[in-house]
Amino acid sequence: MEPLHLSDTDLYKGLPQADAAALEAVYERFRLPVIRAISVLGGSEAAGKAFFQAGVIELATQVKGDNLTEEIDFFTALKTYSLAHFAGWLEEKGQEATDITKAFEEGEAPIDIPDQDALRNTRQLIDSWKKGEAQEDWRYGIWEKSKQLELMTEEGPAQAPQSNFARNLLIFFVLLTLAYAAYIFLNRSMTPAEVYDDNFTPPESLIADLSTRYGPERGNDSVTARPNACEHYFQEADEFYKAGDYESAQATLFQVLDDSLTACHSDALFYIGVMALGQDQPALALECFAKIEDLEHFGEDIYWYQALAIVKLAEINPLLKEKARRAVERARSNAQDPERRRKAEKMLKNLGK
Repeated sequence: MEPLHLSDTDLYKGLPQADAAALEAVYERFRLPVIRAISVLGGSEAAGKAFFQAGVIELATQVKGDNLTEEIDFFTALKTYSLAHFAGWLEEKGQEATDITKAFEEGEAPIDIPDQDALRNTRQLIDSWKKGEAQEDWRYGIWEKSKQLELMTEEGPAQAPQSNFARNLLIFFVLLTLAYAAYIFLNRSMTPAEVYDDNFTPPESLIADLSTRYGPERGNDSVTARPNACEHYFQEADEFYKAGDYESAQATLFQVLDDSLTACHSDALFYIGVMALGQDQPALALECFAKIEDLEHFGEDIYWYQALAIVKLAEINPLLKEKARRAVERARSNAQDPERRRKAEKMLKNLGK
């Protein structure tokens, strides 16, 4: 049976067994409505995704424990558990208690909610999975498949291939246009926006970039003794990052800024800042770069990305153009890489016109 045609009964039976069709149907039909419901209570999109997954695990837990009957609407149960986890998480963070009924429309009502200890145990179990621990649990298979579905959902459906003739014709006109544009481009001055776009190249992978900076062990050797949780958070953030979901990647890295993971704060701040630049948030990027203490591994890049952030600000406020020039000059003077110095000199030339 096609996943979208599965009944509530099919979903109740398939979910605890990590049935692929049942999980696919749950994601197709209920993921976005649950995320929207969490946003009604003030949650971000990243929070919506995280607590939708928690709701799925909780629903499977309650079904397996015979605490739900098939007469209860499946979506109502899933929505209730997702919202309850979000509300419980807010309370743990010391925020004001949230009334989840506000996310239900007129005529709808949540079902009975498990006690907070039970909900907290589920969240702690999920956190342990994120860190690579406690995988000997029947629900781990559900969580693994839900992660895969989340990534597939973010990437979206594959595009239909174009015909060879259409593709070649398109390539011809693109090349022709680029040749003309290059001629015009090389013979005129550049705006701060163009200077920024010409030089902002974020890493392809957070993990690969960390390995380049620290070596293959990424700082997880016996000498530095970095917390294992850092590696797990960065692995998870890298999955979102490579899928283009900067918001979820940043939300994951913000967890690294917990007081217990101070050894990894510079790493998290650097990549949060780089992603902020990619999201047109130069002020946030500058705030992150200013807090980085590990100059040994990030010093040169801090100057470079700070300069780009100020160039980005100069797009909005032309009065900052001279400040952008000074920032680029500072990046040039601190650059050890000849190619980066060449780019900085070109930026200065373009900004000076």
